[in-house]
Amino acid sequence: MMQKETVKYTDVIVPVFNEAEILPEFHRRVTALALPLNLIYVDNASTDRSVDIISSFDHVTLIRHATNEGYGGSLLDGIANSDNEKIVIIDADCEYPPEAIPDLIEQLDRTEVVYTSRFLGGRNRFMPLTKRLGNQLISWLFNLLFDQKVTDLYTGCKAFNRSALYEVQLSRKGFEHVLELGVAFARRKITIKEIGVEFTPRHTGEAKMQHLSETLKYLYLTVYYFLSR
Repeated sequence: MMQKETVKYTDVIVPVFNEAEILPEFHRRVTALALPLNLIYVDNASTDRSVDIISSFDHVTLIRHATNEGYGGSLLDGIANSDNEKIVIIDADCEYPPEAIPDLIEQLDRTEVVYTSRFLGGRNRFMPLTKRLGNQLISWLFNLLFDQKVTDLYTGCKAFNRSALYEVQLSRKGFEHVLELGVAFARRKITIKEIGVEFTPRHTGEAKMQHLSETLKYLYLTVYYFLSR
């Protein structure tokens, strides 16, 4: 008698901060994928109705922060509360299409880490010039120092196998978590693969990142991580 194959779920970590206007659309598009997904929403002390909306969703995990612990803090808690081999991280604001999730999951059968890129294939005509140049400058320096070839280090949509984090200790709670994570992969000699994605500029709420000050901080931290090997 043949045994039934066990369904393999993928953990999808969704950081949330004041996304009440877009959350219903995001969740509808994710569930329409009809994939075995374990959705982990991490609310970072939203002051709108985000928590109420997430609580109305069926079969999801909701992690609540009493105070704002930063973007990285949300991801750290999401990872800590995940238990499947494949992990996807995606922002809740639909700037990155939820429809990219199946491709990310499929890529993990062939590679350890895959990022979406807003710059591959002539995409991303809408990002402000200063934001685009800052991202590209950080990505260039990261590639130079850590032997990678990423075009969009600060993407908010990526996936990795849990094994890629073996013996990795992450601690950064701000947006610099993204850099810390990339450095962790590079130090484990993992090549970060990229796939192109259609990027839709935010149409609700406000951007959470102060790009000029953050760019300067990330340039410093990139060199710091390189020198502290």
